[in-house]
Amino acid sequence: MQWSNSMTDSLDTPVPDSFSVSVLVEFRELRDKRWEKGRWSVAGVLAGDQGSGDVMQDRELHTAAKGQQFLHTGLRMSLYRDDAESYYFNLISDNPRVFVICSQESDGPLRPFIATLSYGEATSYMETDEIVESVSMPPELYRWAERFVLEHYVPEKRRKRKRENWKEEARGPRK
Repeated sequence: MQWSNSMTDSLDTPVPDSFSVSVLVEFRELRDKRWEKGRWSVAGVLAGDQGSGDVMQDRELHTAAKGQQFLHTGLRMSLYRDDAESYYFNLISDNPRVFVICSQESDGPLRPFIATLSYGEATSYMETDEIVESVSMPPELYRWAERFVLEHYVPEKRRKRKRENWKEEARGPRK
């Protein structure tokens, strides 16, 4: 099911649990770099299907002397209830992000294999030394995640902790 603007108007429509995205990857030549010709990076995420369904494809968009661009299609983002708090904090941040997890062979382009809105998932991949890039969240994905969070996230009520009297414990029991 593809997300459309008409779906955002009706709160009765269930929020789809996945969304097709495409990732734009580019190579930029670095100036005045002796040991490195350039760098691959994720330039953006496009909401919706830009290719042929859910089949992952790489399509070269542009090649020039100083750079290249590839569009990686066929990725699906999914939202999970147990990650709703992470999506919430991403949405209320100053700059909501899409995190793209990539692999890369020597001197080849980045190959995105996961796109997520979860800080926790992105952090997990960073800890395993995967390449994690982040880009601004497109408005369509923001609306989709916002609806999901409104429907599934219930903040835990904060409880005040009872202070422990550490002075009493240090003195020992009273006689």
